[in-house]
Amino acid sequence: MIRRFQIEDLIVQDSTGVVFRAIDSETGKTVAVRRFFPFGADGGGLQADEQIAYNIALERLSGLSHPALRAVICGGCDPVDGMPFIATEWIEGTSLLPIIERQGPVTPEVATELLTQALEVCELLSHALTEEAVWVETDLQNIVFGNNDTGRRFTFWISPLKWFGSGEQPRGLESIINLTEEIMGWKERAVADEEGRGLGKWLRWLRTAAPTASLHEVRESLAASIGAEPPAPAKNLVAQAALPSSKKIRKAPPRILLWVNILLILSCAGLCYWIWQRKPPKETIVVSIASEPAVTAPAKPARKLTKISEITSSVVQAPAAATPQPIQWNDHAALIANDAKPVVVEGQIVEIGLSYQKDFLVLYFAKSADANAARILIPIKDATEDLTEAALKPLLEKTIRVSGTMYVHKESNVVRPNILINERAAITVP
Repeated sequence: MIRRFQIEDLIVQDSTGVVFRAIDSETGKTVAVRRFFPFGADGGGLQADEQIAYNIALERLSGLSHPALRAVICGGCDPVDGMPFIATEWIEGTSLLPIIERQGPVTPEVATELLTQALEVCELLSHALTEEAVWVETDLQNIVFGNNDTGRRFTFWISPLKWFGSGEQPRGLESIINLTEEIMGWKERAVADEEGRGLGKWLRWLRTAAPTASLHEVRESLAASIGAEPPAPAKNLVAQAALPSSKKIRKAPPRILLWVNILLILSCAGLCYWIWQRKPPKETIVVSIASEPAVTAPAKPARKLTKISEITSSVVQAPAAATPQPIQWNDHAALIANDAKPVVVEGQIVEIGLSYQKDFLVLYFAKSADANAARILIPIKDATEDLTEAALKPLLEKTIRVSGTMYVHKESNVVRPNILINERAAITVP
């Protein structure tokens, strides 16, 4: 997978990972490739079962599209050290942090736009990951204000540390409270209801309601505080997420456009490129990858990935007691329809081999060259002696039934059903 991307430049590196600018060889587009350190720089990569869960989560995220989300293109794990990586859209623009530092607090209208977009994206991601949380990075340096020709305003990145569940970054609404205080200049101070044209009242409510309020309730309260129409239900966001992002971008309200134009005028007046090269001018809009993470090293997290572990347990463990009806290995539509569900698949094993990254033993129902044919995956790292290649060779040319969990891998024109197992008892000869 990682061979698909041609690295052009290292943009930033810190204790949580590294960001590259790269070219996607399949589309020719510029992308951001982020390589994460889930357990710290010296903590190693993901284990085989964690990699399965990570890939499943990527599948859920890669189909999402929202104007305020830097869309996930694909991802995986390095075959050498198991370090996870993810490729996302590259948005030309500048981090919100230097804008706030130079200009001071944003207007209430701009703040409302930013917060609404952040909450919408979080609700969309929560639906995809089946757990409600603030999944985006809310630090000002990781929020990007897109250049004028991008057609994008504020865009957010999914937070890997929140996603992995390492505990280093909270996933609750406190990050939305902090974001509001930073962009409005309300840090560590009491706020009156009438401040910010209604935002003050909403923030006072949120500070109390954060532990129990849902994302949708927060969106509804925000709309009510500023006198806007109630937000659309989450199902509308999910339905719209399948549309190409270019069809979903809305025109900026006139007051936001005014703010954009002021920034552009300030950045252009009297500034030349050669000056920018030597010293960033006071009002220059810097073209960046949309990430300028802080370099302060966090404490080394324990080797525990809460969210990854939850997904893994639902994928790798043996199926529930109620045995599903057998599906023939070549019933492609039926297999795909059971993605992430327990299945029983019947067919003849014609080949045994290793996965591309050599982390799975693979039992093929068709020749390995058939990239869309169903196959059985057995994590090698934790495999018992009865799940080795030598132990399973007697199954060649025999019709078997395998009970496991379906994981459908999708990439380009490949849609491959994989049956995941981790015990010999999952395979029987009828």
